[in-house]
Amino acid sequence: MNNWDVIVVGVGAVGSAVLRSASEAGARVLGIEQLMPAHTRGSSHGHSRIFRHAYFEHPDYVPLLRHSTARFESLQRESGAMLLNRCGMLVAGRDDSAVVRGTLASARQWGLPVEALDAPALRSRFPLFSFPDDSFGAFEANAGIVRPEAAVNASVEAARARGATLRTTCRVLGVTEDTNGVSVATDQGSERALALIITAGAWASRLLPELSPLLKVTRQVQAWIAPAEGADAARMPCWLFDRDPGCRALYGLAPDPSAPASSSGHPSPSRHPKVAFHGSDLVVDPDLGAPPVADSDVNRLLDAYRAIAPALAGTLVEAATCLYTMSPDGHFLVGTRHGSRRTHFAAGLSGHGFKLAPALGDALADLALQGRTELPIGFLSPARFARTSP
Repeated sequence: MNNWDVIVVGVGAVGSAVLRSASEAGARVLGIEQLMPAHTRGSSHGHSRIFRHAYFEHPDYVPLLRHSTARFESLQRESGAMLLNRCGMLVAGRDDSAVVRGTLASARQWGLPVEALDAPALRSRFPLFSFPDDSFGAFEANAGIVRPEAAVNASVEAARARGATLRTTCRVLGVTEDTNGVSVATDQGSERALALIITAGAWASRLLPELSPLLKVTRQVQAWIAPAEGADAARMPCWLFDRDPGCRALYGLAPDPSAPASSSGHPSPSRHPKVAFHGSDLVVDPDLGAPPVADSDVNRLLDAYRAIAPALAGTLVEAATCLYTMSPDGHFLVGTRHGSRRTHFAAGLSGHGFKLAPALGDALADLALQGRTELPIGFLSPARFARTSP
């Protein structure tokens, strides 16, 4: 049995960031991953994720978003991998859209450069989209896409270069904390550390059963769609449309012209725009995996896409599933395990966590190594649900 300063269970978006951060601090750190980093059964894959800063979800995320983007930039410099593409981000909806108004409110509060756009301005700037007369939008030029597989792998390699150890295809069977440390039992033996960080994504409730009532794993479908002939999508931004009440938001990620070829040698699907609904009602067991994409999934996406951007909604290139681990209010669960001093976690990232992974990784490494963090994560504590219960 080895003795580590920190053991990290789950080496996806946040776990890889923890490995990087803890290794930078000089800690002896072990990462345990049940599959491989950036595997396709969880939430840290799909060629591209949106990053942005004018956050309609909650303005308290903005300092964490700024921190995360700076950390992605430093990782890009260190690794030499192209992680970011600042293609901009458009949010749009009706003139009473909470998404658009929330975006602009965050921008005002934090002094972020975001443009408010009425319907004529939207049509002029983004002619490939169809905007009703009551449309209203906000555009953040400093936003764009981050490449998830490349970011996870770059974080892991940066950590390993500083002495971190990674153990893959290793399943954690249980964790036990005592006054002197934490023991982690795996199917490859037992490990011991001064602190434990659980960043297991869709599997978090297996190791943190007290959070199980707050976590719901759902299946998402993402599709790469080639525009109709003659429609040039090369300079389009990322976008999110706040649709009519009762309809899930539809969002798209810009094509990535610098995306490498896939492992088969064919062009990456991310050279085309990616489209998805934000959220799903289909609850799944992550051990069984998400059901494969069906024709009905693709047709539903294409129908919604055609209503917004008829020239862009051409033909399907590829489709895949990923998982959201949802919390009841759509905000993260981050902090120190109740009744514990040495076990820390991030869970329930609710489909918008990748852009914040570096900040969460740094905060969790701080908690494990120093017992506190200066990063403002207090609003993400699960204690908020205890405070609101009757």
